[in-house]
Amino acid sequence: MLDLNRLRILRAVVASGSVNDTAHRLGLTPSTVSQHVHTLEREVGFLLVERVGRGIRPTPAAIELARASAEALHAMADLDVLARDLREGATERLTMRTFASAAYTWMPTVARALRQEFPGLTLELSINESDSAETAGQADIEVHTELPYDDPRVPPAYRRFELGTDDFLVALPHDHPLAEAGTMDLNEFAEDDWVQYDFRDEIATRLAAHACAGAGFTPRYVARAQDHVTGLAFVAAGVGIALVPQLALGWSGFEVAYVHPTNPSPNRRIVALVRDSARTNPATERTIQLLQELGGHLGEVLPPGHMGRIAQP
Repeated sequence: MLDLNRLRILRAVVASGSVNDTAHRLGLTPSTVSQHVHTLEREVGFLLVERVGRGIRPTPAAIELARASAEALHAMADLDVLARDLREGATERLTMRTFASAAYTWMPTVARALRQEFPGLTLELSINESDSAETAGQADIEVHTELPYDDPRVPPAYRRFELGTDDFLVALPHDHPLAEAGTMDLNEFAEDDWVQYDFRDEIATRLAAHACAGAGFTPRYVARAQDHVTGLAFVAAGVGIALVPQLALGWSGFEVAYVHPTNPSPNRRIVALVRDSARTNPATERTIQLLQELGGHLGEVLPPGHMGRIAQP
């Protein structure tokens, strides 16, 4: 019988295309990830990764195995939750995974409402290891982002719900000449120094590159931050400017000005993926309703030169 943990690691390697990235996301060492992949190769009897320069490339067989293993991993996740509930005597549990800015900005509102309306419910929330539907399948409800020009991906045994569109803003130091502009063509920032606010976020990195290319320039990055909190801190310190999602600003206390870019106006979709077996749960239905209500406020426009926090419903 194939080891399910090794299959989970293989799926992460296939999704990221990198042993080092997989190790970082799963909290393992690269050597441990490589060892699990090599052991799985011996178990299945065929090659799973190929060396390409200094990196690796999953083989077609590995991609097919990772895809086919999704159902088994989903079933095992359900069994783990059931076993834990039986062990702990829990009456009802709802598991959720979201990306960081949604967790900090939306989840307190959701948790408060669920606590009031479903007193016997335990809400279990975790942060996505990777904000991609390719790695979904570990929770009843998963909140992810999508690029508007990519086809949506829905894993087996899940249903997709659109929550809203999140605009990206140009974050500027308060003394920047365009801090009070309100709106401005993105190409007006072509000569600025830029901060990459979260180089681990593939969606945001691709969106920024696509938007700047559409405006006719390649941003000159002088700093790259591993998370958007540090990225905004760099902007506030005057290191450079950054393209950041509006949702990430709802809990930011940094003294930073924001301008709406045009030509183009980059944005991302925010979606919820709901496990089929959880859709009849009234708490699940209520959670999706709450998330859609919160998502409906994403298009609210900031006043010109807005500084600091964005008000949230």
